[in-house]
Amino acid sequence: MTRTVTMRRALRSDLRALLMTTTVIASVAGGGIAAAQDSKPGAVQLTPIEVEGRKARDIETDITITAKDIERDNPQSVKELFQADPAVTVAGGSLASQKFYAHGLDQAKLNVTIDGAAHRNNVWHHNGNIILDPMFLKSVEVDAGVSAADRGPGALGGSVRFETKDVADMLLPGQSKGGTAILSYDTNSETVRATGAGYARAQGFEIMGIGTRADGSDYENGKGATEPGTADDLWTGLAKLAYESDKGHRIEWSGELMQDEGMRRLRPNMGFVNNDLNYNKATRRTTTVSYTTTQPTDLFAPEIMLYFNQNELERPNRNGYTRASGDFNSKTDSIGGKLANSFAIPYGDLTVGVDFYRDEVFVERFHFATNAEEEVGNVGAFAQFRLKPTPRLSISTGIRADYQSYDAVDGQSFDNGGLSPNVSAEYALTDHVTAFGGYSYNWGGIELAETALFHAGDYRYAADLDPATAHNIKAGLRYRQGGLQLEGTLFRTLVENPVDYDFATSTRINGKDLETRGFDLAAGYRWQNAFVGAKYSHTDIEYGDRMALYGDYNNGVPVGDILTLNAYYTFTDIALTVGGSSEIAFEIEDQALTDNGYRPIEAYEVVNLYAEWRPDHLVPNWSLRVEANNLFDEDYYSRGTYAETARVTPVYSPGRSLLISSVLKF
Repeated sequence: MTRTVTMRRALRSDLRALLMTTTVIASVAGGGIAAAQDSKPGAVQLTPIEVEGRKARDIETDITITAKDIERDNPQSVKELFQADPAVTVAGGSLASQKFYAHGLDQAKLNVTIDGAAHRNNVWHHNGNIILDPMFLKSVEVDAGVSAADRGPGALGGSVRFETKDVADMLLPGQSKGGTAILSYDTNSETVRATGAGYARAQGFEIMGIGTRADGSDYENGKGATEPGTADDLWTGLAKLAYESDKGHRIEWSGELMQDEGMRRLRPNMGFVNNDLNYNKATRRTTTVSYTTTQPTDLFAPEIMLYFNQNELERPNRNGYTRASGDFNSKTDSIGGKLANSFAIPYGDLTVGVDFYRDEVFVERFHFATNAEEEVGNVGAFAQFRLKPTPRLSISTGIRADYQSYDAVDGQSFDNGGLSPNVSAEYALTDHVTAFGGYSYNWGGIELAETALFHAGDYRYAADLDPATAHNIKAGLRYRQGGLQLEGTLFRTLVENPVDYDFATSTRINGKDLETRGFDLAAGYRWQNAFVGAKYSHTDIEYGDRMALYGDYNNGVPVGDILTLNAYYTFTDIALTVGGSSEIAFEIEDQALTDNGYRPIEAYEVVNLYAEWRPDHLVPNWSLRVEANNLFDEDYYSRGTYAETARVTPVYSPGRSLLISSVLKF
């Protein structure tokens, strides 16, 4: 009864916030309408509708990173990939530690996919599992909160979709075959990174292969001290085969491999506790097979996809380490798929379909007579409408139904089901002002447990364990005119029954309410050959009656206030682009930090500059780039990284470094 009352109060609060925001938007826009009518009498020029094929873009999407963004920013890791978007924070340190958070919510609360294959982060809350080469990516889309029904199950705090490149994305204009060679060197970590790619297309067939090798040393932080366990030792590869008929029927196979190994900290996202390093080998293997059509009709626009994904962390006891936390091997095998079709209906599209997954978790325990295993499966059905009933109004609404079966490590089974409705809308109030908002209720089932805990004890599950659910709400205002864009968004997510553990009895239990709320602001101006922009995110995240902390397993971390700045300018006559970025994070002081042994989370300012030369008149399709990262040698640890305590020092981010890179396409 208490939980029901809490849910109703939370929902009423969400609706009140949306109503108040809409009222403010309408008031501001009313003045905008009058001004627009005074300055531009006559015909109304509406905001253009962005269309991909027959389907309008997803209005739920908050962050979109394109291939052009990736090529311009030259990110070397997931952390650098999101560096311009403070709504997504990524832990610092080695590649092994780089898990990400959306508005402070742990990656485990998100539906994360690579080419449609789900990747769940449930091995070890100090590790990330999405280690990838941004060179492989065509786009990244983030729904930070409200998510559509066809984006998959378990999207408690939203969804993140990574899409890798196809042959068409790699070929130069007029090419049917080609290659790319990339070489870079980082002066701080002495990391040499080499990427080679080859691809071809003929008579409907496509083939592509990309491989990257990165090898280096432990980097130095802003104090000039070496951060042990951070050296790159990375292999990544992507292969694709495809065939597309004259009638647009397209079949594609892709395979991706990632392997990161070396001596790592037992807890990669934090500094030493007992000066302990251990050999780690993290491997991710993903295979997908898909069928789509590039010539959809009103009744036939299918998406059929099957995938197999394996995330493996090997941490054998090679150096005689005696603590149980030092040695275990864990593996999560996932198989899943999706069958969907989009139908043209009056004013838009209707997408209907089914999806499923089956995850098998295995933990090899060196200090126990038996190993640990779990299995969880989910079957879902969904329908999502994307409509444009008037030139000014866009609506996206839908519902999904899920049924989950969870076979726990202690022999118990939990069978649950639930519904996840959603609605989002955009309305052009004037020629330049658009109001938007949305709400979703997401049924997430029982989250996969953190398997690293199984190696240290015989955990059991509370018999009354309830599935996790979430309320998501957002509302905002966007202004566009010429090259100017301004945007502000209010957001709130309330997760009920998140994962938690009673360590006194070694029992998995339902956690306290997890809530994140705040606002995102963005401003930018784009010229033909230049851009300047800023983004600001304010996030308050609470677990129960206090700030969420790093020990709240796979739930959330403090974020506070972060400002990012980005700018570039291209001197077209000499083919030279210069630019820079900055991340400014403000100090976090909260009683919960002190009460739980943490010190205030320090502020920091990081500045990066770059220059890139593309002399096509001398060497076609070649570029040379020099980056000065952390120009002022700031001594800091990035947001999302485990904070300082009396016992724990953080893992500090790299100090000043030069990155020199060369790209040749042929």
